[in-house]
Amino acid sequence: MTGGYDYTEFATPAPHPGEALREDFLPGYGLTPGALARAMGLRDRTRIERLVREQQSVTADTALRLGRVFGTTPEFWIHLQAAHDLSKAAILARDDLAAITPVVAA
Repeated sequence: MTGGYDYTEFATPAPHPGEALREDFLPGYGLTPGALARAMGLRDRTRIERLVREQQSVTADTALRLGRVFGTTPEFWIHLQAAHDLSKAAILARDDLAAITPVVAA
């Protein structure tokens, strides 16, 4: 493997971005999901409530809004989501992935 992580070696999936939002960002900024939704310019708080309950993924739009509100980059949020998704999928497909032989360029 070149660069990155071998997600098949993970025992459990990488944390969902909702965990970081719920455990670090909301308390650190003194925000509720509803207050964050308002700060992000959302009409209702459902997206944020589902995100902190780890029932929804971070979309590109959500990443852009979270980056703007918290002064991070949208890539920060997308990378958290991608690490979670890749690790979860790799754990589920560990045996199938191990059976794949990489091809070599001619």
